[in-house]
Amino acid sequence: MVLHFATKLHWKQLAPDAVKSKCLSLQTMTSNGLISNSGKGFFTILPLGQRIIEKLTRIVDQELQAVGAQKMEAPSMAPKKIWSKSGRWESMGAEMFKLKDRLDIEYCLQPTAEEIFTMSVSSLGLVREKMLPLMLYQKYVRRVEADSGAMGGDVSHEFHLPNPSSEDSLLICKKCEKTTKKEEKEFSKCDSCGGEIERMDTIEVGHTFQLGKKYSEAFEAFSPTKEPFFMCCFGLGLTRIIAASIDTVTISKKAMRIPEVLAPFKLGIILPKESTTNSEFVKSFLKDIDGLKNFSNDILVDDRIEKSIGRRINEMNQLGIPNLIVASSHKHVDPFEIQKIELFKTKLADDRVLKIGDLTHSELFQFLNNYS
Repeated sequence: MVLHFATKLHWKQLAPDAVKSKCLSLQTMTSNGLISNSGKGFFTILPLGQRIIEKLTRIVDQELQAVGAQKMEAPSMAPKKIWSKSGRWESMGAEMFKLKDRLDIEYCLQPTAEEIFTMSVSSLGLVREKMLPLMLYQKYVRRVEADSGAMGGDVSHEFHLPNPSSEDSLLICKKCEKTTKKEEKEFSKCDSCGGEIERMDTIEVGHTFQLGKKYSEAFEAFSPTKEPFFMCCFGLGLTRIIAASIDTVTISKKAMRIPEVLAPFKLGIILPKESTTNSEFVKSFLKDIDGLKNFSNDILVDDRIEKSIGRRINEMNQLGIPNLIVASSHKHVDPFEIQKIELFKTKLADDRVLKIGDLTHSELFQFLNNYS
């Protein structure tokens, strides 16, 4: 078990009002120390933000590998000759970053890697029928908003979530639910059924493309019948999914909310002030916590004892940790009174921290051991 201590974290919270933005997710991610602005249009992902990305990446890996997809990794750059072979060196235009090495050979920073993936399949020779469908993917750090023309196909489908602070918009028919991109056309009546059109602000979180045989023909990737493969591809915006999930379940800048599977930590433990009695209690309590199997690497111990317990509860609430424990060893008037530990929870679409109750040591660990 790994316990994370707040005093050792690369983490600084700001007041909720410190960041000015119409985007709630940007406000809360910045004020909670998940990301920092490194210049206009540039952000650094800080350790707590990286924890969230890694959790989402694991979910994507599990889901894709469950249907037989295989993970690989393409190089960040590729030579011009490969991209010229597919025709994308010219078609991508100024959107793609290009450079030359000391031998005057041209390269590009690959926004996507269809060329490299198709080459890897082509290198196998004739693919056996049992290998099909062949699904390959990678976690890519480059971000590109491409249309089907830039990717090389005629058909694509975008996946959007409602988001009032996003710059994307969809036009949706209230009657037949036909959906159209705002930039393509804007009208008041549906051209399919005549129904009323409403505009919805959204954020794009995924995109699928039918590539056809563009790459398989160029790189000679053939099926068992010696026909060029029919190819498709998709892109998921992991950081967009995180931002969209925060925007969806957060109601105010006072407290960030995020689905529990993505929360920086599942459990926060607020330690009491130092004293002889507290020292023994904390040592024993953390030893018991260390034995929890279902919170592995997901516990934040708030040992910033120079701050009041109330302030630390507010800061854990601001960070959106779903379960909070106040570990205190109050002296009781009755020496036979059983020691109680406070348990709090946070909820999605609610910026309050809610007290569940005062639990005995046995009750608390029964709750934690049964937690899923």
